[in-house]
Amino acid sequence: MKIQDQQIKILQEDGRVFVDMPDGDGHVCASCGACCNHFRVSFYAGEVAGSFTDHALAVPSDKIIMITPVYAAMKGTNQQEVRCISFKGAVGQSSHCSIYSQRSSTCREFYVYDEAGQPNPACQTARAAHQLKPLMPLATLSVAQKQTAEA
Repeated sequence: MKIQDQQIKILQEDGRVFVDMPDGDGHVCASCGACCNHFRVSFYAGEVAGSFTDHALAVPSDKIIMITPVYAAMKGTNQQEVRCISFKGAVGQSSHCSIYSQRSSTCREFYVYDEAGQPNPACQTARAAHQLKPLMPLATLSVAQKQTAEA
């Protein structure tokens, strides 16, 4: 299994890297959702629809709360028990983001695996907080899948 099988990296003109997941339920995030229910998702308020920009990819204004005049957060992520308003499903089971194409840069830049195939430490932290098994490095996962297929 390659990193490309789990995530698609898109280099932006300004040097930022956005991460997308392949279509379908096969990627690890489709059965996780831990990050959506563990971290505060804050981002520049200019990403909110109706602010400085009003394009199809802007975060819907009814899904956010203002943290400061400059920063917004997804509703549900700025509280003791975090649950993003756009998260649908159950943590560790079938789940998805209801505004995936309009998600904030914070979510777009969150990666599961780095270039070496190592799991993101923040992802591992969120998974542990929800009693989910840690992700294996992709190389280890590939070997385990190959051995299972041969058995």
